[in-house]
Amino acid sequence: MPVSQISSKGQILIPRQLRRKLGFKAGGKVQLFEEGGRLVIAPAPDDPIAAATGFLTGKFSLTDDLRREHREEARREQKTRPR
Repeated sequence: MPVSQISSKGQILIPRQLRRKLGFKAGGKVQLFEEGGRLVIAPAPDDPIAAATGFLTGKFSLTDDLRREHREEARREQKTRPR
């Protein structure tokens, strides 16, 4: 298991073998997050919008949800209006 040292500026060197294996490129961006007490470094997508496209699968419809919410709100307002 390779070991790297953290510089005074917080920089680390990712060994060449791991950079190649995981697709890290010079000048590329990475995502950093904590998971279970560990620091995880993952390549950031070139286009985050394209990478997120399609992550909601199934029979989800924002339009239907908004229409349903609007109908429910209108019903609540009708009940609270004085006649």
